[in-house]
Amino acid sequence: MPIFVGFYAKIIRNSALYLHFATSRDEDEYFSTRPGYREKNCITFKIPNSDAFMPLNKEALIRYRVINRCLVNKRYVSRDRLIQACEEALDIAPIGRRTIEQDIHDMREDGRLGYYAPIRFNKEKEGYYYEDPGYSIDSIPINEIDLEALAFIATMLDHYKNIDIFSTFSGAVQKIVDAINIRRVLDENPSYPFVEFEKAPFYKGSEYLEPLLRAIREEKVVVFDYQRFDSEKAYRHKVHPYLLKEYRNRWYLVGLNHDLEEIRTYGLDRIVILEKELCDIPFRKADFDPRIYFHSTVGIIVPHTEPMHVVLKFTHTQGQYVITQPIHETQRLVEETKDHVIISLDVCPTYEFISMILGWGAAVEVMEPGKLRKKIIDLYKHCLGVYNISEGH
Repeated sequence: MPIFVGFYAKIIRNSALYLHFATSRDEDEYFSTRPGYREKNCITFKIPNSDAFMPLNKEALIRYRVINRCLVNKRYVSRDRLIQACEEALDIAPIGRRTIEQDIHDMREDGRLGYYAPIRFNKEKEGYYYEDPGYSIDSIPINEIDLEALAFIATMLDHYKNIDIFSTFSGAVQKIVDAINIRRVLDENPSYPFVEFEKAPFYKGSEYLEPLLRAIREEKVVVFDYQRFDSEKAYRHKVHPYLLKEYRNRWYLVGLNHDLEEIRTYGLDRIVILEKELCDIPFRKADFDPRIYFHSTVGIIVPHTEPMHVVLKFTHTQGQYVITQPIHETQRLVEETKDHVIISLDVCPTYEFISMILGWGAAVEVMEPGKLRKKIIDLYKHCLGVYNISEGH
């Protein structure tokens, strides 16, 4: 018997688009819960029935991920530490020992979850651990029914990815589509692992994503202790949060610093303590548009300077990489010959952009502006000094 999946879009509050999916084993039952959407707003798809669609407790799912994260990051984890980590993630206390023990049992045995996690307990170390050190619930295989459901969602998202409101996520949508297409090919010869995906490791600070996102949605000021990498101590910040942004597998918070009255960017991995209680300082809305704010920058740093018209000359081979994966949305092809490729772009010379240029080494030359060209020359001279190599040798 098929499951009916309903999808509808509704624009409410500040022109935000909310997408809704729902499932039911009975078509009339589903549509009766959504009067008025049957003819106008619903798209109905049929996918195979499965117990995989049985709803699971949201808090339990969060606990599973917290337990998994603890076991991945540490060899032996005590029951008390798992309880503490789950309480911190859910901001609920107390969580009973039986609850955690049941979670571990479910992660091992529950077929609906499909984890079959190799969790063991070491009496000597008094801690839980993964018998397979490389295991994680984030890397478990999916079955054919799961794959069909993902394929259906990915196909639908792919259809809408060029709409303006979805353009920000088009890269993520493409990753889903590519991964599913590759998986289908792999299933034809599963014994030969000829595709490997880039793995983003867990890093410090990702546990703050959920509370910060909640603060942004609820328009609440957050308070945290923040320690820069070049500082020996942490300092307290009160921030009106506006945006969470990912860059190179790291997450950043962008918001208005309450005391400095400036938009600042904070790496989540440098947050030492995030206060659980939301601050009662009135939230200050700003005329903040991330598309405008990051328009002239490469990376996460936004300097208070005007963008420069930058002209870069690449070797022909390196130039093909830049042509097929542009550095920035302002990139333009100026010239292409059998020997070189010249492009232009209008960006601020941020640390990330300069690091990118240095990373290309001798495969790129900064043609314009002269100020940036001199900056790169000086950095290379400094590098020679670090290796005690004179320019004449």
